[in-house]
Amino acid sequence: MAKKTPPTEKFSAPCMTACGRCCKYLAIGIDAPTSRVALENIRWYLYHENVSVFSDHEKQWYVEFRTPCSAQDRHNNCTVYEKRPSICRNYGTAEGDCEFYDIPFALRFDSAPEFETWLDAKGKIWRT
Repeated sequence: MAKKTPPTEKFSAPCMTACGRCCKYLAIGIDAPTSRVALENIRWYLYHENVSVFSDHEKQWYVEFRTPCSAQDRHNNCTVYEKRPSICRNYGTAEGDCEFYDIPFALRFDSAPEFETWLDAKGKIWRT
């Protein structure tokens, strides 16, 4: 998918305009589904509410927990912006580096049955 062009000629982080899209979840890196254990872990994650699994455009895999940041106000402004964690400071600092400009995932699964259908289509053996 092509990256969207930023609205200004000079890049400015979208969080400066109260975007807040990345503040609605957290994502933790996981093993790619290349082993039976990794497949079973992903299936287990996906049986939980507000959890998704995705692979980004660099083929890195993540489990995503949809839970808003408690430092975000109702207008999507960061209430701790000046003292925000370094992970926040370093995210979205380059053009096209966040979901404001592009969809961050190449694959996304929101349920175990959806993931299992994908596994079947790929010919992966996952049933015991």
